[in-house]
Amino acid sequence: MNSFMKQSKYYFLIISLLVGLNLSAQTVKEVVKFANEQFEEGNYSIASKEYNRAFFFGYDQKDILSLQIAQCYSQLNEYDLASDFFDKAYRITSNDSIKDEAILGKSFCLLLQKKYVLSISELYNLTDHASDKQKLHYHFLKGIAHYGIQDDSASFYEFNEVLKLSELNDSNSFALQSEFENVHRYQKRYNPNRAYIMSGIFPGSGQFSSGAFKDGINSMLLIGGLFMVSVRVTNLYSFWDAAIALFPWIQRYYLGGMDHSKALAVSKIESKRYESYLRIMKLTSPNDF
Repeated sequence: MNSFMKQSKYYFLIISLLVGLNLSAQTVKEVVKFANEQFEEGNYSIASKEYNRAFFFGYDQKDILSLQIAQCYSQLNEYDLASDFFDKAYRITSNDSIKDEAILGKSFCLLLQKKYVLSISELYNLTDHASDKQKLHYHFLKGIAHYGIQDDSASFYEFNEVLKLSELNDSNSFALQSEFENVHRYQKRYNPNRAYIMSGIFPGSGQFSSGAFKDGINSMLLIGGLFMVSVRVTNLYSFWDAAIALFPWIQRYYLGGMDHSKALAVSKIESKRYESYLRIMKLTSPNDF
């Protein structure tokens, strides 16, 4: 009788454990399902917490789960955390497609942090088995990264590859080429060194070349006014009196105007490049970006 009771207890314990394990697995799947729903609704903070719970409790598809967690953190602008989980997905999976998604995801996070060189180096890890869609994203991200480091010829090549893979019409390719020709002209049109020299020769002219007419007029009037005052002081007293009293002020505003004209030219180039960047994005952005 005692032997029968002991066996019954063992059987009951085994059955309880099996049932508990089954319930645990079912609960984890429900957590992932709930997290997926939150992700689709854009509740990325809640989704990330639920995905992490499922990851901790042993969800079997940890590589896919890592990708989802990374996407959540990316949407929440937590780029370092996102990169960590993209790396995790890359390490634990044997699936080339998931590896490529992790590479593209991490590269995108690096781009958003303006780490352009690191983004390019990450993309070189893409496998030979990447899908057409992944290749499209690969060239698109490389185009942005090269544009960010002002390697415009490489950027044009990558964006042109995007158009080829997208099978967009020839007008887009022509528009892309025209836009990059404009980008090439900006450096000549608003050359910072030329603006600096121009302001040294004739105060205000460097600002005029960048389209900053108000700044140019102010610089011209200020330097011109100081010069006229110095002439007046020289006539009333002596050259040395004028030099001692006004030369430090003339030097300060004269050299300051030259530096300011150079800074304005650099700012103008950056502004124009950004306008071109927006137009390039409109021409080449994949539908799912």
